[in-house]
Amino acid sequence: MLNLIKRNTPDIASCFILEEIEKENGKSVYTVREESGKIVLGGDCKISQAMAYYRYLKDYCNINLSHCGNEKMPAVDNAPLPVKEVRFIIEQDKRVYMNYCTFGYSCAWWDWERWEREIDYMAMNGINMPLSVVGTEAVWYYTLRDFKYSDTGALEFLSGPAFWAWQLMGNIYGYFPLTDKSYIDSRLELGKKIIDREVELGMTPIQQGYSGLIPKSITRLKAYHKSRLNMVKPWCNFPVTYIVDPLDPLFKKFGRAFLEKQRQLFGAFHYYACDPFHENKPASKLKNYLWNVGRTIDTLYQEFDAESVWVMQAWSLYEPIVKSVPHGRLLMLDINSEKYKETEGFWGHDFVAGHIHNFGDRNTLHGSIDAIAANPYISIKSEYPNVCGTGLFMEGIRQNPLYYDLAFEMLTQSEKVQLDEWLKDYAKRRYSSDEKCLVDAMQALRESCYSKNCTGRETGSIICARPSTNLQHTAPNDTLTVRYSNAKLLEAAELLLSAEKASGDGYEFDVCDVVRQVLSNHENALYRKVMDAFYAKDKVEFEQSANLFLKILEDMDSLLQTRPELTLYKNLADASALATVEKDQNNFELNLLSQLTVWGPMGRTVNYDYAWKEWGGLIKTYYLQRWHSFFEQLAEFFHKKHFKTETKKQHCERNEYLGSKFYRNFEKFDKSWLQNVSPEEPSNADTVETARKLLEKYKRFIVD
Repeated sequence: MLNLIKRNTPDIASCFILEEIEKENGKSVYTVREESGKIVLGGDCKISQAMAYYRYLKDYCNINLSHCGNEKMPAVDNAPLPVKEVRFIIEQDKRVYMNYCTFGYSCAWWDWERWEREIDYMAMNGINMPLSVVGTEAVWYYTLRDFKYSDTGALEFLSGPAFWAWQLMGNIYGYFPLTDKSYIDSRLELGKKIIDREVELGMTPIQQGYSGLIPKSITRLKAYHKSRLNMVKPWCNFPVTYIVDPLDPLFKKFGRAFLEKQRQLFGAFHYYACDPFHENKPASKLKNYLWNVGRTIDTLYQEFDAESVWVMQAWSLYEPIVKSVPHGRLLMLDINSEKYKETEGFWGHDFVAGHIHNFGDRNTLHGSIDAIAANPYISIKSEYPNVCGTGLFMEGIRQNPLYYDLAFEMLTQSEKVQLDEWLKDYAKRRYSSDEKCLVDAMQALRESCYSKNCTGRETGSIICARPSTNLQHTAPNDTLTVRYSNAKLLEAAELLLSAEKASGDGYEFDVCDVVRQVLSNHENALYRKVMDAFYAKDKVEFEQSANLFLKILEDMDSLLQTRPELTLYKNLADASALATVEKDQNNFELNLLSQLTVWGPMGRTVNYDYAWKEWGGLIKTYYLQRWHSFFEQLAEFFHKKHFKTETKKQHCERNEYLGSKFYRNFEKFDKSWLQNVSPEEPSNADTVETARKLLEKYKRFIVD
């Protein structure tokens, strides 16, 4: 723990004393107090002491750490002594963090420096069970090599960085495959550092288990040519995958080899993530078959590690599998705290009440903070005492800083949080100012994008939606209905900009982000005006609304270009930097570009725009061009009675990717863009002043 303190606040590190204290009634606890001119951080374990440290920094140094602005600890050179002792009991035994998808959308391009900050951040927020799958490429590679695969054969089975998470879930294989073993070795080195640091801080990593994915080519080996491989129906139009039947001897043989290799490379820490038949169907739904599947998998882990616990997501559970595992050997992750209601609390198994919030790392402001401040864990615990913890399972973490600051705090809260007081404290920590306008701005956010109406589906972006004459969604799991007053969000932006003493990276990020959302919401209203004018044959209104729509896109791009992390240029540079050889630089860039746009096999994708981002450079080179083309098409057919772009076939209430001549032209654009895009470098313009000018320019149009 002392090393964590020295890494983050070196100038005041000598002011702290660490104290080991006993648990209280079996529960973790931390304390913050003063003794002999020193700050004493008490805790029953290192994670508790890390929480005490962050509690002190928040209460006495006004520190706010975030994934969005304020990412790095500011210099702290003064350490006020605590005026009273704080004692905090943690009800939740297990605090689990990250979804597989988080590793694809948010963490794919992180280096050790970035991971080091994240692990410290996890510890300070009380995370003690992070999903730890960085470097599993090496486990797969060396396991396949042991099964007589060539270097090339092993590499070709492994997907690239942006899609590796979905291979771990068994959905795909070999998508933008790896090309060089040096990358495997670099991931192994990074993964070792991550797990070693997590263990050093007292965390229990959740490691990768084995659920059956296997190359079809393994049956070419004489020893396995009679093995039962089940062909899995294509996931989202990707090529078919193969799963070795869990009741076939090869399942245990390959699974044991995989687990042994992982232990050899990283160590073994007793918790293994395994989701059999995740987003696919078993060979048989007979109760006896599924029961035996559960017993086989549990036996695999028990024989490998007598202290093993199988960790299973609740997304696609099968009752006989769950019931086949003895209590104490299975930990269920209720990703969005919904499945426990349908399963009588998972039939007595330990479970974690989770929260997902975000899909695809889409940067839209949304979510009810009142709902999470109410602390659902309390009511769940009162009904099901076997709930043993909480978890954050968002698909992406690079958005909604206010929401996530509260969500992290709720992981360890045993009571409801009084939002009025919390928002006042948050504004002071986030903006280094106690001005009333900032507190009022937080309340305006609470009444708009973070209101009680904003539960469930995310608010989509009309900007990032594939243009159509009738749009219902930008991507699956969202809604294009803005469920709050955009005028109220505009009020929040104006209040932020009216501050005279606010400062810091968090302030600049939030000004940019809130103004971005205000303009994005207004584009939704403008789209409706364009379409109404088109069908009413009102040429003047059509041209004015379409031109304003395109102009706002240009200006939004300029605003976002002032924040490097919100630019396509910076993210492409990060992807390229992860490559260990020159030939992989282009491969990794295509990984990112494809994930942002087509998200799937070209011409057959159904997940297009799933991971949309309102980013500088991406708006200008991609979304703006699509909308310009669409408006030109409307102008061409302006005097036709009937014109629509909806396709007969729909997927998740969205048009088929190549369902018409109109969309086949879009595919040509996608192909060209993926190969030729060259975004501009981030701008040196002042973020706050750029946002202020844009708000002044457009606020008169925003009335809803």
